[in-house]
Amino acid sequence: MMPADCPPAEESAMPDPNQPTPPAGWYPDGRGGQRWWDGTQWTEHTQPPAPPGPSGPSGPSGPSDATVMAPQQPAQPRQPAQPRPPAHPPAQQYGQQPPFPQPPFPQQYGQQQYGQPAYGQPSWTPPSGGKGGRRLPMIIGGAVVALLAAVLLVVVLVKALGGGSPEDVAKEYLTASFESDYGTVCELTAEDQRESLIEDADDCGDYAEEQAKEEDEESEQYEDDYDLSIDDIRGNFDFEVEIEDVDEKGDDEAVVEVRQTTEYTEDDDFLDEELDGDRSSSSTFRMRLVKEDGDWRVAEPYVLD
Repeated sequence: MMPADCPPAEESAMPDPNQPTPPAGWYPDGRGGQRWWDGTQWTEHTQPPAPPGPSGPSGPSGPSDATVMAPQQPAQPRQPAQPRPPAHPPAQQYGQQPPFPQPPFPQQYGQQQYGQPAYGQPSWTPPSGGKGGRRLPMIIGGAVVALLAAVLLVVVLVKALGGGSPEDVAKEYLTASFESDYGTVCELTAEDQRESLIEDADDCGDYAEEQAKEEDEESEQYEDDYDLSIDDIRGNFDFEVEIEDVDEKGDDEAVVEVRQTTEYTEDDDFLDEELDGDRSSSSTFRMRLVKEDGDWRVAEPYVLD
């Protein structure tokens, strides 16, 4: 016989409204087993008759074969793809801070190969390839390049400079850069850029002396590698500067288009290892000059459109 607080028998069509509704739980099904009552109606969940033997009372529990479904989480939105960096940096625009043309020799040992150089360091365009790929960044087809510090002995000539035409000053500046004449390069640099150049020096002469000391410390490596002094290597280069065009913009600014050509004239290890056998190199670029106190000075030695 079922207790008074049990749910109605399965055969009953509906519960007696005068009786309280039993709570959810397992209840006898009249066949020796049990069936789950969910509080309002019988479910399909059943349990077979329990084996004989004592068993302690236990509270009602959920159906053993019921599966609890977690609510489905909304799909996480995909993160937008990050933009890929361009394969090559954009060309230098006129009026921006330019890199310098390059020196005739590989950069000083132990220095960083690429990066924006300071004003007043030597200028030259080396050929491509070989170890030059590691120590000789190149100016090819007007590409933006970094100036490398040349490993040269410096003869400082402090004199009055810049009183000629824009093309004369441009050629003088590039020749001094090729020869690592830091004092002349400093004197031919426009005032604002010169202040940055000699930030850690008293004047152009002091700056040139400091550069000479640094180069002298580095130059022994070339003699060890190639049995050539810096003067020997520099003497093996033919260097030429041609003025292609001069565009004077008013009375105090000019843009000079320059073609710079170099050729290594010897057959030696320096040619094979540092220049990868490429003797000649040339580039065309523009220089911006400004007039200060009646003299032309180089404000931007390498300008690309």
